[in-house]
This record gives sequence, structure tokens and C-alpha cells, in this order.
Amino acid sequence: MSQHHPEQGPDGLNERFLAHALTPHNVGLLPNPEGHAKPQGVCGDSIELFLRISGQTISEARFLTDGCLHTVACGSALTQMISGRGLDKAGQVSAGDIEAQLGGLPKDHRHCAALAVAALRSALRDYYKKKQAPWKGLYDRS
Repeated sequence: MSQHHPEQGPDGLNERFLAHALTPHNVGLLPNPEGHAKPQGVCGDSIELFLRISGQTISEARFLTDGCLHTVACGSALTQMISGRGLDKAGQVSAGDIEAQLGGLPKDHRHCAALAVAALRSALRDYYKKKQAPWKGLYDRS
């Protein structure tokens, strides 16, 4: 009989991770987001992140992914962590913070948390770029 942490299942996955992976929060499109990004990770997974920003606060965050269970959990944890947060605080979220929110990740899936953070940083850059020249969005045909 193998010993494991009481919160973890026999496969090493804990309840917090499984809650995010199997019933993810904030999945879906967000029309006309103020911030948007879709980076691809080293494994080929991607996270598409949509941000609704009111004042200096992320009022809503949603994501879509074509990734594995670990990527789904990281996207879910990220969107929960940044919703309602100020832009400065949200911008400080790290891959380690996401891992902690999930109760840890296996070493071979830590890059999923890094991908979620890359999506956040890129979506925030998109927001600031749009804010600098809002008129460009009217003519962007890409």
C-alpha cells in the first residue's frame, strides 16, 4: 500500500487540481475583450485568454484551450486568481502562484502554468497597446 498525502489521489493528483481540471471555471469566449492573447506552449498546447477591464481592474477573465488536463486546470486557476484584481497585482501572478493554487503540478507539467502566465502577460500587453492607440482597432483587418 503506497503512502500519499491525504488530499492527493493514488495518481498524485490532489482535490484542488481535479476541481479545476474536471470542472473548470471561466471557460468560454468573451466578445470584444479589452485584452486578448493566444500563446502556444512548448508542448503544442495553447491558452486563449480574454480580459474585460474596467478602470484598472480585471472585471472578467475567460479562457479556451486545446490543451491537456493540466493546461485546463492552469487556465481555470489563473482566471479565478486574476478576476477582480487590479492590473498591477494581476500582472505579478507567477507560474509558482498558479501551481500553489492547484496544490502543485508534476514537474513534466509545470510548463502549463508558465503558458498560463504567458497568456496573461500577452493579454495585458494587448490591452495597453489598444489603450495607447484605440483607433487602430477600427482599421485592423487581421
